[in-house]
Formats: sequence, structure tokens, C-alpha cells
Amino acid sequence: MQKLITEKGKAMLLHESYIYTVERTTTTKLIFRCQNRDCKARCHTNLSMDAFLSQPTSHSHAPQPDRIPAIQLQNEIKARAATTDESTSLILHSSLRTYPLSAAGALPKNDTLMLTIRRQRIVETVDADGHLPENLKKTYRGEDFTLHEDEHLIIFTTKTNLSILKQKTYLQS
Repeated sequence: MQKLITEKGKAMLLHESYIYTVERTTTTKLIFRCQNRDCKARCHTNLSMDAFLSQPTSHSHAPQPDRIPAIQLQNEIKARAATTDESTSLILHSSLRTYPLSAAGALPKNDTLMLTIRRQRIVETVDADGHLPENLKKTYRGEDFTLHEDEHLIIFTTKTNLSILKQKTYLQS
């Protein structure tokens, strides 16, 4: 029995190459059903999902072991995207290096996986007063990036960029 997470962050269970999703939760147990909606297989586990209270019933289809590495890959890249500052492509390519070629058909497109990674990133927002956080007001080199900021207008530029513009005799738009 192995615990997995669905795309929407809910509990999922892997047992004997069959995938189960949570159907219902009670005060004492979790009731899982087969991920294949045409199948009537069910199983019951305790709330911590480490023991079966009711063994899985029989399935009406063959197991799909090729889908398991794809789900595990998505769980891995989501966890890395949420916890590290690595680039999207670095997370994706390092995760794909260990991915089995036999299960490549169950893998989503690279664009989809990259979007999944970007969606896990923490978005920095303005504070309660409507001002940008300090780390967004500076460039990577530590130079001030906001020339002017009030409740209606923010002007983004650096003093270096302004001096370059002053030296030019014409502007092109």
C-alpha cells in the first residue's frame, strides 16, 4: 500500500498496481473506490491510511501499472516546485531523467508539466496598504527598481536605465 496525491491535492492509494481515490470519509475510516469509474472495487482504510480495515474487492479491469510513474512524477515535481527555488526547466528535466521509458505514453506533455510546476510557486502579493514587498523593489544586483510608488501608480525603472535614456537623442516606441 502506497499513499499518493491527486492533481487536486486529495488522498489517493496505490495497491497491487490499482489506484484508488477517496470516495467518502467517516470519523473512523476512509472509503476508497477504484479510479476507473466503470469499476466497482472498493476498500476501507484507517484515517492514517496505513492499514486496511476492509480488503479491496475484485476489479472488473486489468491493472494499469504505466500510470503509476506519471502520478509519482507529478507529485515529485509539485513538491520540489513548492519547496525549492530551482528553475522550472531544471525541476522538469532532472525529474524526467529517472522516468522509465516504458511508461512514457502515460506522461502529460512537457508544457503541461511546466505549467503544473509554475502553478505550485508561491505568488508574492502586495501588503495590506497596497505596497510591494521589499524584495520586489530591488533588482537581482541590489539596485532600486521602483522610481515612484503611490496608491495609483508604480513606475518601474532603475537609475542606470534613466541615465542611458538621458544620453539618447531619440526614442523609438
